[in-house]
Amino acid sequence: MKWILIFALGLLGCGDDPPRTVSGGGDRVPTGSIGGTGATGGAGGAGGAGGAGGAAPKGACDNGTDLDAIENASDTLRNIARDCGLFICAASVGNSNAYRQCVDDCVAARVPGISTDCANCYGELESCGLVALCRFQCQANTCSALCLNCLNGASCITEFEQCRGLPGDGCAG
Repeated sequence: MKWILIFALGLLGCGDDPPRTVSGGGDRVPTGSIGGTGATGGAGGAGGAGGAGGAAPKGACDNGTDLDAIENASDTLRNIARDCGLFICAASVGNSNAYRQCVDDCVAARVPGISTDCANCYGELESCGLVALCRFQCQANTCSALCLNCLNGASCITEFEQCRGLPGDGCAG
């Protein structure tokens, strides 16, 4: 008896849902010819979460305090970060996370007034260059064409610009 009831329900359906309509048109359409509901606009509406036209986020170094620290540093921060990597953090070369953290800390200690977040951008650049095997090309001159070509080839400079919120490779001129 149970199987007959299940079979009958399968043939007749569990309930007759009214035919769906086309959004805005009111015309009935055959069942199964339109996908699910919510096709117009979707969640969050046009522009998605966060909306369109908002202000771009500032980078870690795009503020008066860090810009002053960069300007008043004893050398370019690129050179300071390189020196930290070569002389202070060399023992950490085999561990990219430890190396980056060491360079971050070293830059922060050697550049008065720089924020930790801004110093971290220079550590990330040094770490990216290490992973991309640019260390030799950048050892003598962090702004040489050889060094910059290597860093650009590995997208290190693009990431560096995004981190800092400042355009360019951190080299003068």
